[in-house]
Amino acid sequence: MSEAPSLKLEDGECVTLSPTSERFKSAYRQVQPRRAEDVRNILGFSEVGAKALQAQNICCSPAPTFIPRPEDLDAEDAEIRIAARRAAFVALQAFVNSATPAAFAHLTPALDRFLEITKAVINAVTLGDIEVGSGATLTISPTTLVVYANKVIIHGTGRIVCEGPTTFKIASLEGVTPIIPPIAVSGASAINRGARQPSSQRRSANA
Repeated sequence: MSEAPSLKLEDGECVTLSPTSERFKSAYRQVQPRRAEDVRNILGFSEVGAKALQAQNICCSPAPTFIPRPEDLDAEDAEIRIAARRAAFVALQAFVNSATPAAFAHLTPALDRFLEITKAVINAVTLGDIEVGSGATLTISPTTLVVYANKVIIHGTGRIVCEGPTTFKIASLEGVTPIIPPIAVSGASAINRGARQPSSQRRSANA
């Protein structure tokens, strides 16, 4: 297997990381999860991260109040079917972001069936080091759901801007203000200037 390519943005340069980019498409792979647990393993907190949140009595996403039934996901009645699939999607997001996944055990059959029906695909990109020069902007496309990398270094006023719910699974992060407690990326976010910080979880900052 070839070594993952590193990405370096010069000062003031603007680059978009996307699976449709000719420059980066070879670094991408598509994963089709079969189970909700597979999605959590790819996008969610590590076991260590989840325990750290539990120790601080932090629950990122409570279990949803509306519980879809697996059979409703295939219901002939369009209104029931749409409502059930919408609820399953919301529940899956909550499960992935939760520090207490055991609270979602009763939802597993519906979430697994939802993935089977929708044939959801996760775009993942694997890079070596990522270095963003001062004044440069690395934009992560909304279709890039997970970024694997070694080191991420941001100089000066450099930024990493996520256009969607992107998960970063990295060894270390330099140039970003620490976030306490750690939180998951949700929606558009930016990683800006700050202090050195080790990280293996998702971060979002708008410093």
